[in-house]
Amino acid sequence: MSAIGSISAPGASERPRGLRLTRAALAITAAMLLGACGDADRPPSELAPEPWTPTLADELRAMGTVDQEVRAGFGPESVADTAFMGRMARADSAHSRRLRELVEEHGWPRSSEVGPEAAEAAFLVVQHTPFEDWQRSMLPHVERAVRAGDLDGQDFALLYDRVQVKAGHPQRYGTQLRPEDGKLHLDSLEDTAVVDTLRAGLGMPPLDTYLEAVEEAYGMEVVR
Repeated sequence: MSAIGSISAPGASERPRGLRLTRAALAITAAMLLGACGDADRPPSELAPEPWTPTLADELRAMGTVDQEVRAGFGPESVADTAFMGRMARADSAHSRRLRELVEEHGWPRSSEVGPEAAEAAFLVVQHTPFEDWQRSMLPHVERAVRAGDLDGQDFALLYDRVQVKAGHPQRYGTQLRPEDGKLHLDSLEDTAVVDTLRAGLGMPPLDTYLEAVEEAYGMEVVR
């Protein structure tokens, strides 16, 4: 969830408990669906060859830990708590600046280089960044990471939808909700008739199942 605006499901990677699928189960369908989403096969020539180190991997994991700690207890009261939201905003901003530096120097962190936990932490930083232009520029990196099996298809859906919503466009996969008047409102969808098909293609549960889990996790009514 971001400090301001739309949120998505909770947990270590913003997914309701019990809904996370294995990377192996996602590999084929995610690759097929992502094939139409952009120029993901082109190698990122701008990335510098400096290798990731164990120390940097530890730093990424620490960012992921803090990212989740500052979001612990999110609910109706915390949305109106300026101190709570401020802590999230400060952490998100600091993590974003640091990850941007690291990606410029080392490229996107591959699971084979830093481990799956650190790779997932990098995704969380991008998902929660307040810097919209940079977030949008990271979408192809996340897409390639999903193709490589470094991230789940759900991660691409979360980031794609967030970029769309922030730009004022409908979301595709139904992952984004906005807190308003003590409730969570689902942001508009591109096509309600095919959303479950698209979600299944990335290994995600049906939208109704997802929204039920969000309601339970946050203790807030979801409005569609």
